[in-house]
Amino acid sequence: MKKSQQQLETVQESPILKPIQDRLRQASHITVQSAVRNKVNLNVSWYDVHGELQSQEYTIPAGSTIEF
Repeated sequence: MKKSQQQLETVQESPILKPIQDRLRQASHITVQSAVRNKVNLNVSWYDVHGELQSQEYTIPAGSTIEF
């Protein structure tokens, strides 16, 4: 699986990326990469319209609320 530069950016670095709650609804896998005192790093994977597996990393800061 190839990862593009866009897939490795976090939510804070690229405002054009799809919001995490939308990605979570499409997710086939959600992996916690790390959980430290003030943030959680997630890797969200999903299948695109062509059936190819895509993934994107998200950083969730402390105090954030997301819905699954």
